[in-house]
Amino acid sequence: MKSIRIVFYITIIELTLGLSLSTKAQLFSPGRDWAGLTQYSTGLVQDSIFVFFSSTATPKKGALKAKLADGSLANFIWYKYDPTERYPALRFKQFKTDNGVTESIINNLIKGGYKVSMTRVSDSAIEKDSCWLMIDSIEITSIEIDNTCNDLYLNTKLSPNRYVIPDYFTYWDLSRKSTQPEINKIGTSYFNNLTWHASNSQVTISSTPTLSLTISDPAPLYDSKYDIKVVNPFGRILTKETDLIIAKAAKADFTISTDYEGSWKSGGTSPEGEAPLKLKLESKSINTDSIYWRILNDEKLFKRGGDSIVWRDSALLIDRNDSYPTPEKMVPGNYPVQNIALKQNSGCRDTMTINVVVDTSLIKPDAIPNVFSPNGDGTNEYFVFKSPNTNISSIKSFHIYIFSRSGLRVYDFSGDPKKWNGWDGTIKGNGGNAPDGVYYYIIEAVGWDNRVYRGGKYKGFLYLLRGK
Repeated sequence: MKSIRIVFYITIIELTLGLSLSTKAQLFSPGRDWAGLTQYSTGLVQDSIFVFFSSTATPKKGALKAKLADGSLANFIWYKYDPTERYPALRFKQFKTDNGVTESIINNLIKGGYKVSMTRVSDSAIEKDSCWLMIDSIEITSIEIDNTCNDLYLNTKLSPNRYVIPDYFTYWDLSRKSTQPEINKIGTSYFNNLTWHASNSQVTISSTPTLSLTISDPAPLYDSKYDIKVVNPFGRILTKETDLIIAKAAKADFTISTDYEGSWKSGGTSPEGEAPLKLKLESKSINTDSIYWRILNDEKLFKRGGDSIVWRDSALLIDRNDSYPTPEKMVPGNYPVQNIALKQNSGCRDTMTINVVVDTSLIKPDAIPNVFSPNGDGTNEYFVFKSPNTNISSIKSFHIYIFSRSGLRVYDFSGDPKKWNGWDGTIKGNGGNAPDGVYYYIIEAVGWDNRVYRGGKYKGFLYLLRGK
């Protein structure tokens, strides 16, 4: 039982070293930076892959050392794999011999497949082993930059060219004696573990691993450096960082507030109100020097002969970021309000638009009561509009006249209908109480959209009933 365990442990050690289970030959790669095994499609035996890391600053070539496991004298014959040979059985070509030595070392090797045949001098026993040697000389030479108003494009430049890199790590399937197809899994996955990073955390970068990075919609709005980091299949790290890249793009952003009973209320994404609508525009634009405001005309009003732009303004952001359009320009209609952000030194600009709806003029006939009782009981004391905030809007001028049955004008009012407190039942002039009975009202009004309210539903009878 003990002998079986010893054999098992030795087998594990041989697997760890990447040695063939059936050979007593030992093939090493002095100075290599990474070692692994092939992924042949058939057979239990895989060959070793030795990788050397080389760079322009510290160039390196490959080295191999062979010897018999027991250190016996041997004759060594070295072969190099020639993939251009038509017949797979003839692809290993002899190129070096060493006779009567305990080990054979070859240096300054280029990438490729190598095989060594070792013949023991004492008994002519032959052992063979093969391996693949690769030189990882991939370098990131620079990051090509194309910085525009619309996007930032970063392209990683490599030496050698990225399209030939898979060939640097190709080997051939020696387990397939007749065809020996190429295996290039290492080369095709070389850049799978890749990340981009921006020194400015406000810049958002896609996590998609690619050697070319495009940042758009919007382009970067903040100055930043950018770096790429590649961890290749051998654990080698390649990095490159740009200088500080000045953001060119501008981003327009703004909010609209509307006046509500003397205070500013956020209009959100769909601001609206009645004419004349007071607006407060506040720019939140990013990477911007100058801002321009303009309000485009309602399409119907423009077709009727109105100007295409009803209001405009501009400012340097260092001076102010807000603006207050002329209320009288905001008559009933649908108005695209634009904020144009400009970065002067790059000439880049961006436009944001929010549509503002100004209510059409309205006086609902249902808002006009037909009876009131000014008797001091606190109920229905005034002849006044019902719910004026919802039933009346966008009225430019307003007049109401109240007459007795005999045609005597007992009351009139001109002004904002929403601020009209109503008729309290007293006769205008002498201040005496109007007697109970039937009265007649006439409303004359004009909306900010020039709609006229008078006659028809806007005149009629009302009843003054004081009661006991």
